[in-house]
Amino acid sequence: MKKIDITTPYKGFSKFYFEKIIDTIIVEGNLFKKNLNILDYGCGLKFLENKLNKKIFNYDIDKNLSEISRWNTRAYDIIVLNHVIMYMNENEFLNILKKIKNKNKKCKIIIGLGRESILNKFLAYLMLRFDHLKNTKMNYKKQIKLISKNLKIIQKKNIFFLTEIYFCKF
Repeated sequence: MKKIDITTPYKGFSKFYFEKIIDTIIVEGNLFKKNLNILDYGCGLKFLENKLNKKIFNYDIDKNLSEISRWNTRAYDIIVLNHVIMYMNENEFLNILKKIKNKNKKCKIIIGLGRESILNKFLAYLMLRFDHLKNTKMNYKKQIKLISKNLKIIQKKNIFFLTEIYFCKF
């Protein structure tokens, strides 16, 4: 995997952990395939695109980070929601799924979830990230329930017992 320069506070274990998540999403999701329309929903600083080393669609609620103003104007083959649905309420998430399905019922959805376990909390405190769950609207159990109820889980990968990545379809 290509190493990328992460310009956010990710250093040491955090950087290693975050790159492992992105690498797993890329490899297990077959994102290297040519001619895929991929959307990184909640792209942040575009780490997924940088790791892939190819152009994808990047959307973020922060307009300064987003390259597109409306994400739901086209059909995508794959949509990645990595550590973002916790910032949505149930209706927001269900509305996104509905829009995705209306555009392409065969779209694959890759979702990364922080587990919110004691280990997650302990490591966050060790790294002085006391606000790691700030602004979240859905806890881990609620996210799992919604994913299981509304999507077919094809595969699940665990990253260091801290994050689970769900590879899903409708």
